[in-house]
Amino acid sequence: MDLSSIITALSGAYGSLQEWIFSTIVAPLLYQFDLMSWAEDAFDGVDWFLFGCIQILLILTVLRTWERFNPAEKQERFAPSTKADVFYTLFHRLGIFHGLIFIALSGFFFEIDSILHDFRFDRFNVESWWPGVTSIPAVSFLVYLVLLDFVDYLYHRASHAFNWWWQLHALHHSQTVMTAWSDNRNHMLDDIMRAVVMSFFALLFGVSPGQFIALVALSQFIQSWQHANIKVDLGLARFLLISPMYHRMHHAVGYGHEAIGKPGVLGGCNFGVLFPWWAMIFKTAIFPKAVYPTGVRNFTVSQNIITQQWQGLVHACKELMPK
Repeated sequence: MDLSSIITALSGAYGSLQEWIFSTIVAPLLYQFDLMSWAEDAFDGVDWFLFGCIQILLILTVLRTWERFNPAEKQERFAPSTKADVFYTLFHRLGIFHGLIFIALSGFFFEIDSILHDFRFDRFNVESWWPGVTSIPAVSFLVYLVLLDFVDYLYHRASHAFNWWWQLHALHHSQTVMTAWSDNRNHMLDDIMRAVVMSFFALLFGVSPGQFIALVALSQFIQSWQHANIKVDLGLARFLLISPMYHRMHHAVGYGHEAIGKPGVLGGCNFGVLFPWWAMIFKTAIFPKAVYPTGVRNFTVSQNIITQQWQGLVHACKELMPK
């Protein structure tokens, strides 16, 4: 059996499973509560859920195993601070967060779409850029991935540039025990802002809903790998894709969130999300060989998720208030 046949078989099995979950579980619930108008969105929600299940399975079987055999640093097998990270990961990857965001913002994005249409704004549909080349699904997918990664780079760098915003983002940097679960350790307000920005630009670029789900899922899994406790040298490929060692430098105490040599002054390095090119262009890239401890200087957070969220909100509000 060749690769094409395997991919076709897996795609068919995935589609059948999605259809079964929707028709057997989701559709009856929608009918019971008179919500069939949400059927199409709920079907996409099943897509989010299944992609999330695949990611969780890969984190457990591939990334966590990789961490055991080639760790960047010695760690407890399951540190207390990691429990919160697991909750954040399940909440984000299984479609709960994205489903809530979609329901809350679907009307808003519909209005934005109408406004763009009224102004005869032509979306940046990649498929039409180079007929026969960018119209190939795999090519357009990669182009959209690069475009959205640049938006994500700018968003990420901005979260390090403003003190109030940093107070939210600092939760992500507070983890001193980096693992494959650490990527979604974020403040909910920061996540909501990021989801709005990324969804808006995906709409602007002309990304289809199905493509957007796949783009987010792939990006999420790569970021789980980047946050993993893995020591790996990609060789020349380090200039093509951000590795766990490169991203660990972004989380390093005194490097990833402070201006070098100026403790307490916002700065940092390695702001890229998937690709290191943007940081290289803006001269904020450092390719480390050593393993540095992670966390934020003179900053600790509670192990309680609710307290973590409250602390970040209070600190951000204090920064916004007149001194």
